[in-house]
Amino acid sequence: MRRNYLKWLTIVAPALFVGSVLFGRLLLAHSPFSWWDEIVTILIVVAGAVVFSTVVFRVIEYRELEIKSRSDQLAALHEAALTLTRELDLGIVLQKVVDLARELSGAKYGALGVLDENGEHFGQFITSGVSSSRRMRIGPPPKGHGLIGEVIHQGESLRVSEIERDNRFSGFPKHHPYMRTFIGVPIRFKEKVIGNLYLADKLDAKGEVTDFSEQDQQLLEMFATQAAIAIKNAQLYRQTQQLSILQERERFGMDLHDGIIQSIYAIGLMLEDTQHRLEEDLEAARQGLAKAIQGLNEVIRDIRNYILDLRPQRFQGRDLKEGLNELARDLRANSFLEVNLHLDGADSITLSPEKTVEILHIVQESLSNIRKHAHATRVDVSLSSSDGWMTLEISDDGVGLTEEKISNASGSGLRNMRERTQILGGRIRFVSPEEGGTRVVLSVPISDLQPAAHQTG
Repeated sequence: MRRNYLKWLTIVAPALFVGSVLFGRLLLAHSPFSWWDEIVTILIVVAGAVVFSTVVFRVIEYRELEIKSRSDQLAALHEAALTLTRELDLGIVLQKVVDLARELSGAKYGALGVLDENGEHFGQFITSGVSSSRRMRIGPPPKGHGLIGEVIHQGESLRVSEIERDNRFSGFPKHHPYMRTFIGVPIRFKEKVIGNLYLADKLDAKGEVTDFSEQDQQLLEMFATQAAIAIKNAQLYRQTQQLSILQERERFGMDLHDGIIQSIYAIGLMLEDTQHRLEEDLEAARQGLAKAIQGLNEVIRDIRNYILDLRPQRFQGRDLKEGLNELARDLRANSFLEVNLHLDGADSITLSPEKTVEILHIVQESLSNIRKHAHATRVDVSLSSSDGWMTLEISDDGVGLTEEKISNASGSGLRNMRERTQILGGRIRFVSPEEGGTRVVLSVPISDLQPAAHQTG
């Protein structure tokens, strides 16, 4: 608009001026024309040129100042966007959004309302420019009435020069600071309004309250786009953190059940055996107590590692063959079972330490179930590999594990085995042969590049 005004000014004003001078000369063409008339004409032309130049240069200077101001605002907008991207904590991001909006618009007061899932009420309401003590005296956040509610329901920007004279104004609560000018801007993410920015009392260079301009509105709308991305990013980061905590709790639960609880159970069996040997074989009882004490110390170390947020020590640093041999020795020592290992293919299998630990926990849970529930006399563990997959079979000659028992299992053991298998990207099957007993078949991709397969049970 101003650019067109300047363009027409530079064309029309000189034309009118020259036309006026020529018209004056035409009127005086039939009368005597003295040198004094020539001087007056020249002075008029010079005065007109000076006035015209002054006006034009003032307009140009105003435009330059406007362009500089716009450039400064865009630079501030860019810096504000960079500031937001440096933060992931949702609380910090929300506070920075409203603080930066105040800074960009030169407003005395600001607020950010984050809408709930229904988009009708505030889930969070953050203020800026109001002291914490005053904020507490004001009381609960607004309910979405008046001008604030208008921005929520219309989903469009709103500027008001006199808040109290607007018929949509519903009054200030007690202890609320007086405000005169207002602007509200929605914050959209993928066409959905997730919150609103509210600014009040724009201050000019002298510190006087003035109206928010159309330029302020455009700047805040651009900032709201950046703010939406930052807010959504922080919300997703928080959800990811919460999901990680839940997953870590699940992992701790599995490790406690499959590791520490099983170890304590084994120690209990050793102590029972030692109790029976006290009267018959004192030396064997002494050795049993020493082994139980060693086992308890290992459990204490594991619990300490959980407290320090570390992985349990059992199975750490062992390859698959070593771990399976250790589990077999423990089972032989703490039961009357015949345990047979067939690990001819173990040397050709290379697994990461993480995969090895998960597999050994699955085997430990399976052997524990056999010891507790199968009433078996024999256990066979065999290991083989083919076409990039490792297959581990654990079979017993016990009472068998029917489909009904698998479906109605109330404990977390079978569930943990399935979840660990899913982590490994493998599959696990529970088979009850016609001749009796149970066979657990675990298949795991050897290479990390192997595509994950769905587990079955």
